[in-house]
Amino acid sequence: MANQVIFSGAPSQACNLPALLKGGVVMAMIGAIHVCALNAFPLQWPVLLAQACAVLIGVALPFVKTAFTRIVIDTTRITWTQGILHRRTSSLDLSRIQHITSIHPWWLRLFGTGTIILTTNDVAHPVRRLPGIRNTDQLCKRLGEAVAMQRERLVPASTSEARYRTA
Repeated sequence: MANQVIFSGAPSQACNLPALLKGGVVMAMIGAIHVCALNAFPLQWPVLLAQACAVLIGVALPFVKTAFTRIVIDTTRITWTQGILHRRTSSLDLSRIQHITSIHPWWLRLFGTGTIILTTNDVAHPVRRLPGIRNTDQLCKRLGEAVAMQRERLVPASTSEARYRTA
Protein backbone atom coordinates (compact mmCIF):
# COMPACT_ATOMS: atom_id res chain seq x y z
CA MET A 1 0.00 0.00 0.00
CA ALA A 2 1.34 3.44 -0.91
CA ASN A 3 1.96 6.04 1.77
CA GLN A 4 -0.86 8.55 2.09
CA VAL A 5 -0.05 12.02 3.33
CA ILE A 6 -2.11 12.83 6.42
CA PHE A 7 -0.67 16.31 7.01
CA SER A 8 1.83 18.47 5.20
CA GLY A 9 2.64 22.02 6.16
CA ALA A 10 4.27 24.40 8.58
CA PRO A 11 3.17 25.19 12.12
CA SER A 12 0.98 28.24 12.59
CA GLN A 13 2.74 31.43 13.63
CA ALA A 14 0.12 31.70 16.39
CA CYS A 15 2.36 29.48 18.54
CA ASN A 16 4.78 32.43 18.74
CA LEU A 17 2.29 34.79 20.39
CA PRO A 18 3.95 34.47 23.84
CA ALA A 19 7.30 35.55 22.35
CA LEU A 20 5.62 38.58 20.78
CA LEU A 21 3.94 39.52 24.07
CA LYS A 22 7.19 39.10 26.03
CA GLY A 23 9.01 41.28 23.51
CA GLY A 24 6.35 43.97 23.85
CA VAL A 25 6.65 43.94 27.63
CA VAL A 26 10.46 44.16 27.48
CA MET A 27 10.28 47.05 24.98
CA ALA A 28 7.84 48.89 27.27
CA MET A 29 10.17 48.36 30.23
CA ILE A 30 13.18 49.63 28.27
CA GLY A 31 11.20 52.70 27.23
CA ALA A 32 10.03 53.34 30.79
CA ILE A 33 13.58 53.06 32.14
CA HIS A 34 14.86 55.54 29.54
CA VAL A 35 12.03 57.99 30.27
CA CYS A 36 12.66 57.77 34.03
CA ALA A 37 16.40 58.26 33.53
CA LEU A 38 15.90 61.42 31.41
CA ASN A 39 16.02 63.63 34.53
CA ALA A 40 19.43 62.30 35.57
CA PHE A 41 21.07 61.47 32.22
CA PRO A 42 20.68 62.67 28.65
CA LEU A 43 18.93 60.25 26.29
CA GLN A 44 21.45 57.87 24.78
CA TRP A 45 19.99 57.06 21.34
CA PRO A 46 22.66 54.48 20.41
CA VAL A 47 21.99 52.57 23.63
CA LEU A 48 18.24 52.71 23.10
CA LEU A 49 18.57 51.53 19.49
CA ALA A 50 20.92 48.68 20.47
CA GLN A 51 18.49 47.50 23.14
CA ALA A 52 15.52 47.74 20.77
CA CYS A 53 17.39 45.80 18.06
CA ALA A 54 18.33 43.06 20.54
CA VAL A 55 14.69 42.68 21.61
CA LEU A 56 13.46 42.67 18.00
CA ILE A 57 15.95 39.96 17.06
CA GLY A 58 14.86 37.92 20.08
CA VAL A 59 11.21 38.28 19.06
CA ALA A 60 11.80 37.65 15.34
CA LEU A 61 13.88 34.49 15.78
CA PRO A 62 10.97 32.20 16.83
CA PHE A 63 8.89 33.52 13.92
CA VAL A 64 11.68 32.79 11.44
CA LYS A 65 12.30 29.32 12.93
CA THR A 66 8.60 28.52 12.59
CA ALA A 67 8.53 29.80 9.01
CA PHE A 68 11.41 27.48 8.11
CA THR A 69 9.85 24.38 9.70
CA ARG A 70 8.02 21.83 7.58
CA ILE A 71 6.16 18.82 8.95
CA VAL A 72 4.98 15.92 6.80
CA ILE A 73 2.92 13.11 8.33
CA ASP A 74 2.16 10.10 6.17
CA THR A 75 0.85 6.65 7.01
CA THR A 76 4.29 5.32 8.00
CA ARG A 77 6.32 8.22 9.47
CA ILE A 78 6.51 11.83 10.57
CA THR A 79 9.23 13.93 8.98
CA TRP A 80 10.44 17.29 10.33
CA THR A 81 12.55 19.63 8.25
CA GLN A 82 13.93 22.56 10.21
CA GLY A 83 16.57 25.20 9.78
CA ILE A 84 17.34 28.64 8.45
CA LEU A 85 20.91 28.34 7.22
CA HIS A 86 21.55 24.75 8.21
CA ARG A 87 18.71 22.34 7.27
CA ARG A 88 18.07 19.34 9.49
CA THR A 89 15.63 16.58 8.63
CA SER A 90 14.54 13.98 11.15
CA SER A 91 11.86 11.34 11.01
CA LEU A 92 9.94 9.14 13.39
CA ASP A 93 8.29 5.87 12.43
CA LEU A 94 4.67 5.78 13.53
CA SER A 95 5.19 2.34 15.05
CA ARG A 96 7.41 3.98 17.71
CA ILE A 97 4.61 6.25 18.98
CA GLN A 98 3.18 5.11 22.31
CA HIS A 99 0.81 7.94 23.19
CA ILE A 100 -0.71 10.97 21.43
CA THR A 101 -1.91 14.01 23.38
CA SER A 102 -3.31 17.29 22.12
CA ILE A 103 -3.20 20.46 24.16
CA HIS A 104 -4.98 23.71 23.39
CA PRO A 105 -3.64 26.74 25.31
CA TRP A 106 -5.97 29.75 25.27
CA TRP A 107 -3.87 31.73 22.79
CA LEU A 108 -3.80 28.82 20.33
CA ARG A 109 -7.54 28.16 20.71
CA LEU A 110 -8.18 31.74 19.57
CA PHE A 111 -6.57 30.84 16.24
CA GLY A 112 -8.01 27.31 15.95
CA THR A 113 -4.66 25.60 16.52
CA GLY A 114 -3.09 23.41 19.16
CA THR A 115 -0.03 21.36 20.02
CA ILE A 116 0.31 17.62 19.57
CA ILE A 117 2.56 15.83 22.07
CA LEU A 118 3.92 12.44 20.96
CA THR A 119 5.33 10.06 23.57
CA THR A 120 7.61 7.56 21.85
CA ASN A 121 9.90 4.66 22.67
CA ASP A 122 12.71 6.48 20.84
CA VAL A 123 15.67 6.80 23.21
CA ALA A 124 17.04 9.97 21.59
CA HIS A 125 13.68 11.83 21.58
CA PRO A 126 11.17 10.27 24.00
CA VAL A 127 8.79 13.22 23.62
CA ARG A 128 8.19 15.11 20.37
CA ARG A 129 6.06 18.25 20.00
CA LEU A 130 4.14 19.41 16.96
CA PRO A 131 3.28 23.03 17.88
CA GLY A 132 0.80 25.30 16.12
CA ILE A 133 -1.09 22.62 14.21
CA ARG A 134 -4.48 23.51 12.75
CA ASN A 135 -7.40 21.10 13.31
CA THR A 136 -5.45 19.37 16.08
CA ASP A 137 -8.20 17.01 17.23
CA GLN A 138 -8.92 15.76 13.71
CA LEU A 139 -5.20 15.24 13.05
CA CYS A 140 -4.80 13.38 16.37
CA LYS A 141 -7.61 11.04 15.40
CA ARG A 142 -6.14 10.35 11.95
CA LEU A 143 -2.65 9.96 13.41
CA GLY A 144 -3.98 7.49 16.01
CA GLU A 145 -5.61 5.44 13.26
CA ALA A 146 -2.35 5.41 11.27
CA VAL A 147 -0.38 4.34 14.37
CA ALA A 148 -2.87 1.49 14.97
CA MET A 149 -2.53 0.38 11.34
CA GLN A 150 1.28 0.39 11.64
CA ARG A 151 1.11 -1.72 14.79
CA GLU A 152 -1.25 -4.19 13.09
CA ARG A 153 1.20 -4.54 10.21
CA LEU A 154 4.10 -5.24 12.58
CA VAL A 155 2.29 -7.67 14.91
CA PRO A 156 1.24 -10.25 12.28
CA ALA A 157 4.72 -10.20 10.76
CA SER A 158 6.40 -10.92 14.09
CA THR A 159 3.86 -13.63 15.08
CA SER A 160 4.20 -15.44 11.76
CA GLU A 161 8.01 -15.38 12.11
CA ALA A 162 7.69 -16.90 15.56
CA ARG A 163 5.49 -19.71 14.16
CA TYR A 164 8.06 -20.58 11.51
CA ARG A 165 10.87 -20.67 14.07
CA THR A 166 9.00 -23.05 16.38
CA ALA A 167 7.98 -25.41 13.57
